[in-house]
Amino acid sequence: MTKTTQGALLITSWIIALMIGLGIRKRKNPPPISIETKTTIAPSKNTQIRKQTFTPGNSQRKVTTSNLGTHQEMMESLAEVLNISNRRERTRLVLDFSDQIASTDLEGIIAGFREAGWVEYNRNEFAILLSTWIDRDPAAAISYLNQSNADGWTRKTATSAWASANPAAAAAAIKDLEDAGQINDWVIGLIEGIARNDPDAALHTLQDTPAGKTKDKAIHTIIPEVAIRGTDFASQWLENIEEPKLQRNTATRLAQTLADRDPESAAHWIETITHPETRKDASEIVSATYAKHDLQAAKVWAENLPQDTMTEAAEGVVKELAKANPAEAAQWLLELGDDPTLDGARTNFLKEVSKEAPEIALENIPTLSRQNEQKKHYSQILNDWKKSDHKAAIKWARENRETLPPEIATTIIPGE
Repeated sequence: MTKTTQGALLITSWIIALMIGLGIRKRKNPPPISIETKTTIAPSKNTQIRKQTFTPGNSQRKVTTSNLGTHQEMMESLAEVLNISNRRERTRLVLDFSDQIASTDLEGIIAGFREAGWVEYNRNEFAILLSTWIDRDPAAAISYLNQSNADGWTRKTATSAWASANPAAAAAAIKDLEDAGQINDWVIGLIEGIARNDPDAALHTLQDTPAGKTKDKAIHTIIPEVAIRGTDFASQWLENIEEPKLQRNTATRLAQTLADRDPESAAHWIETITHPETRKDASEIVSATYAKHDLQAAKVWAENLPQDTMTEAAEGVVKELAKANPAEAAQWLLELGDDPTLDGARTNFLKEVSKEAPEIALENIPTLSRQNEQKKHYSQILNDWKKSDHKAAIKWARENRETLPPEIATTIIPGE
């Protein structure tokens, strides 16, 4: 495989950053992180993996040998399990199969699963088996996946499972591994796994990664873990992103996740963002969701934001307000002032009302700050209106000829 730019980040200093990240939480003696090995009872002599006879076993000791038969017999048994239509039952049986299989057989089962072409349609089951191997012998599993040119999803899944239990060991194992794609999935998995227990450490580990697709995707894997910890944590975490562009892009993703969980709390979270550009980008995302949840509250919230943020938040609010009451939406925009940066909100308003209330849309086109944008919307709305109600569109154009740009009047009014 060809080493990518993203792969260049996997150097000793990166692992040092990880160790620093794991220690940035304010506590004197953080508990050590170690792999918790799943243990199981070895199956009885006549155990067979069959839907009608296979029952869950007790997890008490690690399997070192198994009586599940030859490799071919194990694959046939696994095939029967994968053919079970009930997903809960299928998952339960795969878990039991993974508990009872000997560690020495795991590589063969993983290889056979891939060779049979089952991964695409049975990812959940494959992930269970892969995680079992990671639990028992992560170094061997990662080595096999690297040498066998495993796909990106498989590399990510395996590394994530290891990193969630032992991030330092996982980082050391993948630091010299190359990735031929534009995105380094070893890194994605590492960051995702660390984030499950410590989103701060995951971010700190990622900070020295060169800008690019790997970094962008990796930081987005942390977002669910940030959002679930609430808006106070999200505020602190976002402020720790050092690159302005990355912070803005991440804030928009985080804004949607937080707004989906609790629009009102997300709206208050916007107010805590200190970087103006980040706050502006995130505010439009939150405002749209908040307005669907509570339109009047969203209006008041937007009106009381800093001016640079209010103009962005208005874009989301006005779309919902225009659907409910076009005239009220037009009046609200007028009351917000004549700031040219409100053009985004004005454009959203025109798009929402142009078909249902073209007269109101046309009357508000002059509020746009740029004449070329005014001409564009006059032409588009009037021509669309002519298609649905030719006489009404011509009548309006004639009655408002003095306010129309001459070239628009010529194309709309017959004989002009």
